[in-house]
Amino acid sequence: MAGKNGGLTRSWVVVMTAGAFFFYSFIQMTLFSTQAMKQHFMELLSLQDAAALGNFAGTFLYGTVIFLIPVGVLLDKVSVKKLILAMLALVIVCAFGLIYTTNVYVAMVLRFAAGVAHCVAFMAPFRLAPRWFPSSRLALAAGLLVTFAVFGGWVSGPPMLACITAIGVQATLMLNAGLGLVIFALVALFVKDYPDGGEARADRDQALPLATGLKTAAANRQNWLAGGYTGLLNLAVLLLAALWGSDYLAMMYPDLSEETVTGIIGMILIGTMIGSPLCGWVSDRVKTRKGAMLGGAVLSLAVMLAIMFIPGLGPGGLYLLFLLLGIITAAQSLGYPVIAEANEDRVLGTANGLAAVVIMGMGAIGQPLFGQLVSLLGGDTPGAYSKAIWVMPISFCGAVVCALCSRETFKRE
Repeated sequence: MAGKNGGLTRSWVVVMTAGAFFFYSFIQMTLFSTQAMKQHFMELLSLQDAAALGNFAGTFLYGTVIFLIPVGVLLDKVSVKKLILAMLALVIVCAFGLIYTTNVYVAMVLRFAAGVAHCVAFMAPFRLAPRWFPSSRLALAAGLLVTFAVFGGWVSGPPMLACITAIGVQATLMLNAGLGLVIFALVALFVKDYPDGGEARADRDQALPLATGLKTAAANRQNWLAGGYTGLLNLAVLLLAALWGSDYLAMMYPDLSEETVTGIIGMILIGTMIGSPLCGWVSDRVKTRKGAMLGGAVLSLAVMLAIMFIPGLGPGGLYLLFLLLGIITAAQSLGYPVIAEANEDRVLGTANGLAAVVIMGMGAIGQPLFGQLVSLLGGDTPGAYSKAIWVMPISFCGAVVCALCSRETFKRE
């Protein structure tokens, strides 16, 4: 492992630099988390209602879900670094393209392409981590990768709103695209596929044929359970933080300003940044994945019900509860070490691809579903949002089931 072969510091540099692509891609995925950015694109692309916005925003996740398995297979067969650089270049092109297009169909193609690239951003760091870290550090590494990625989601919230207020939407989008160029240079300099000697071991352990790899990964039910668990808890980020949370709060608490609403929703992301390494550290420390996953799912359900049913919540209470929601749903990050520990390295990319279909599929379904539910239940009214939000506790109940059905995978080295 890298802690012995390449030095622990080098391991962190390699894996977290790959995670910088995850961070940047997360900004693109959550680009519409503020009302100001949503309003800009609704006017620019002539989107008429919440359902139309949900369908447009969901295009990103459609691209991700469709290509997750092919990209997972590809990660077992080609250089991870080269694939990161190619897909990062595609995201940068898409970011610049969104600045100038006024055609909704062109914009949807750009979002779809960025979503395809997100497959690599999402899976590549978790493909590298088991090569560079032992099992005793793997959950912490996965938690920090999730923290780094979710930090991108937070950047697309209050900081981006501040930039929009100061310099306007167009200049903010230009800064967003330029950031990708900086990360491209860092990846080219610091990412490496294997620690010293790892290439020789990889040559001995050739990747399985496509059909065999897919069959092996699909037959391992841990991949499906870990993917389902992660995807269901991740709806706190993909559904609430990335798109609909600000609308829900604005409708249920009309006296709150946009800045306050944006700040409250941003607490999910701050909580996730705190909770991801914390949950990983706890799981590594107590040497259990299943117990930590079950506790995270049950507590997530309790906090979500508190948000929905505690009457008369003021800004302070909302800040606290949404922070807790982020910290506790960060237990989703435990799904990644479970997959890594339950699969051989030569099929790990394929296994990550299958699990990621479930993880991102939850968001691809959830984002437009929430918008459709709001429209079906009466449109932009408090009653419609108070009913549609039941998607969240139902999802967390599903995460409890996934945790109960999974088996322990922690490797006592």
